[in-house]
Amino acid sequence: MIDFLPYKSQLTIEDLELAKESFHLKVFRRAEVIMPIGPVCTQLFFIKKGLVYAQTADETILYYEFENHAFTDIESFLSQSSSAISIICAEDDTHIVSISRKDLQHLVKQSHSWALWAIKFLEGELLRLTGYYESLRQNDASQRYEELINLRPDILQRIPLGHIASYLGISQVSLSRIRGGVQKK
Repeated sequence: MIDFLPYKSQLTIEDLELAKESFHLKVFRRAEVIMPIGPVCTQLFFIKKGLVYAQTADETILYYEFENHAFTDIESFLSQSSSAISIICAEDDTHIVSISRKDLQHLVKQSHSWALWAIKFLEGELLRLTGYYESLRQNDASQRYEELINLRPDILQRIPLGHIASYLGISQVSLSRIRGGVQKK
């Protein structure tokens, strides 16, 4: 069940055995809300198969996460404050494994290896988020679009153009112009 786990190479068989009851698999349908706005986020999620996205109350797309990636409302998860975003399933038959904050804390207390795993995981998330914000700060929408297409060539088949425009912070008309320019290159 935890073959999807990042950084698992530093965990022993005993560490993995300790955690086997802590992870839970659930299959979601397209448009199903995984985590709503409002409640405190108490879960860390991993996508085995499928696609999810996060959005604000005004339906601005913040991010998409694909197979073999983790997601959560990291601010709510760490501070235990109300979530300001919702996370929604973007494709049918999306397989998501989760672990509760409480179970993760228990693993960290039980095993030095799990504590090191948690540090490594949070470092990875911090670097990923920093990269995302640096891209927003330094690149215009056209550069971010090209970066997105280069990173995920399948994105246009999996995500509606309106969502991509929202993610880039531009209108669909502007996205059409960018796409027209990219296709001419």
